[in-house]
Amino acid sequence: MSKIDSYHVMIVSKYFVTIRDFINVELVCKKFGGTMEKFHFNPIPLNSKTLGYFSNIETLCLWNKEDNTFGNRFMINKMTNGDIEDIPVFKKAFYKIIVWFNVNFETVDQNKSRNIEFKNVTYTRDDREKFGNIIPLNVTSIGEKCFNWCSYLSSITIPLGVTSFSDWCFSGCSSLSSMIIPSSVTSIGYQCFSYCNSLKSITIPPSVTSIDNYCFYGCDSLSSVTIPSTVSSIGNH
Repeated sequence: MSKIDSYHVMIVSKYFVTIRDFINVELVCKKFGGTMEKFHFNPIPLNSKTLGYFSNIETLCLWNKEDNTFGNRFMINKMTNGDIEDIPVFKKAFYKIIVWFNVNFETVDQNKSRNIEFKNVTYTRDDREKFGNIIPLNVTSIGEKCFNWCSYLSSITIPLGVTSFSDWCFSGCSSLSSMIIPSSVTSIGYQCFSYCNSLKSITIPPSVTSIDNYCFYGCDSLSSVTIPSTVSSIGNH
């Protein structure tokens, strides 16, 4: 029977969810002691009491909006109503901050002078109205109704890295004649391309696994849709 070593314990512990999980694994045996000290980022949310367990952290990962930032203030633009929230607490310097929870692009723009990396960025309708039709390269999802009824939009480039098209994303884009969906996209939302009257053909990449209801409803000019076998869920119409 093979035995797990300290290196593999560290890999496994990346999937732990509470500080108690880490404490318990260090108590299993002597060679697992100091596991938390080996991390240079926090694999779980921390507070002022648990921060000391990870004594060598250089990069602060924020997994949820409510996570403690330890005084590293940055602006979060709420996607629901446009309000701006400033996040506080006691100050601790980190080499870098990585934000894993979803934010809109305006939040990224407001913090562009900071050493903060945003992993999940939605380009919202408000973002489009403020920043234009060119989708920034760090966007990972196109928000609900982002380009809804942009009748003048004839073409658009989707960055590689976008993983989802939300509901009504391009609905009513009557001048949109073609669309290249990047291989990073996995889901296409409700009525995503509905009433795109000029859309003639579209190829769904193998990365897509679900297409929601009424996706191509009212696309009168659409004569060809290539759907890969990887799509496991296709909605009505």
